[in-house]
Amino acid sequence: MFTPIIDSLLIFLIITPIIGFFVPKKSSCLICGAVSIGGYIISMAYLLYLLPQIFRNPIRIPAKTSPIHTSIMIDVPGSLMTLLALVLGLFAAIYSMRFMEKDPGTPLYYSLLMAMITGIIGASYSGDLFTLFIFWELMCVTSYVLVGFRKDLKESVEAAIKYMLMSGVGSATILFGMSLLYGLTGTLNLPRIALSLKAGEGGLWLYASLGMLITGFGIKAAIVPLHVWVPDAYTAAPSPISAVIAGASTELAVFVICKLLFFIFPAIKVSWMEFFAAFATLNMILGNIAGLLQNDVKRMLAYSSVAHIGYIFIGIAAGTKLGLTAALLHIFNHGLMKALAFLCIGAIIYRIGARNLGDLAGVGRKMPITSTAFTIAVLGLIGMPPLNGFISKLILFMSCLDSGMLWLGILLIIFSAVSTGYYIRILKALIAAPKNEKLDDVKEAPILILIPICCLVFLVVLLGVWPDPILKFAEESSSWLMEVGRYV
Repeated sequence: MFTPIIDSLLIFLIITPIIGFFVPKKSSCLICGAVSIGGYIISMAYLLYLLPQIFRNPIRIPAKTSPIHTSIMIDVPGSLMTLLALVLGLFAAIYSMRFMEKDPGTPLYYSLLMAMITGIIGASYSGDLFTLFIFWELMCVTSYVLVGFRKDLKESVEAAIKYMLMSGVGSATILFGMSLLYGLTGTLNLPRIALSLKAGEGGLWLYASLGMLITGFGIKAAIVPLHVWVPDAYTAAPSPISAVIAGASTELAVFVICKLLFFIFPAIKVSWMEFFAAFATLNMILGNIAGLLQNDVKRMLAYSSVAHIGYIFIGIAAGTKLGLTAALLHIFNHGLMKALAFLCIGAIIYRIGARNLGDLAGVGRKMPITSTAFTIAVLGLIGMPPLNGFISKLILFMSCLDSGMLWLGILLIIFSAVSTGYYIRILKALIAAPKNEKLDDVKEAPILILIPICCLVFLVVLLGVWPDPILKFAEESSSWLMEVGRYV
């Protein structure tokens, strides 16, 4: 129907709840989790099989496109986001087989998770505005339900409603912006729109369309001051869902903004470069300072995500190929690191049922593997070598030098140092002497929770020591987004 990468997920998201209906409730979480894992593995295998062909030429579905027909464009930039989404979806499914075992409705949970990943992949591969909007809404609607999945908790329902209301306004704004683009160009096809706007014609309506699209996608991307849903949603969602939303869903919004700016709106680059320099500064300031004021560890990580979106905006503000490469690389690297951090905190919550700093005192001594993994995650987020966060932050700094925006590079270094403050608070709590007698019986997390954590640790270290494969992937992706001719 679309492509086997998407079709296999669609098939498995339908099969999973059907199987869950027939199996005993006690084992439904494990069985449905195992079934959903099959969908991720098949999709990932097919993606890896297609990659050599994708690097040569994009795969168009259907092969011939018209100005208004929907289309899927399997290209290199979309494959970078798809790989990230499939990796995090797979790890979240494995992790949930133990983390969600006591929750009712887990067959529906796995189906919703696959639907969200399907939305991310479809939006990444969209060849036209209509397809982009449909898959974007699929991702958004399923993420609302997953944030509020534990409907008996007031915190979860409240966060889901706030997230839904803000994101709904964003979707309406996106639709208005897309309507203006269609009115200006007479087509929904992205390459055709890019060619139509190459001369920079369109005047005020072109800027209005760009403003609406950035505002709409910016809500999901956590652009300050549109970020207010982030701390509540990331905190209230089950930890594997926090990992996927922070690591893939929010990153998709930033990826779509990169695609729109560099692919469709390069003719007015001077205008949006200045705005994104301001957005980068605001995100870095608010994200890091607010993070210092938190005692809830998941809220700290949420504000850390706001700050890291600011770091990615530095690459966008540079407006160069190197800047776009750095932005795409940090989208991928930050997705892995932040997912790892949320999964580690989720493992601690699974064992002690708390996430405040005071309650975490000494738990690191009882859960050494989880604590070591979390330490690696936060060191990567700070940008310490030889982890993957160092590589992408280094290239972001180089892009500032390349574009003559040294002051942004200096801010990157300063706020990376500031972020150390709240990360150290967490690490200090983990290794402190236990004060709570309840921690005496705490054990390391179960193996199904540790497997995704250890795999992500391996990737974070590997891509720091040997960054060449993912760096070349990001470089090729930036080349494609800056050359419309590859798609024509």
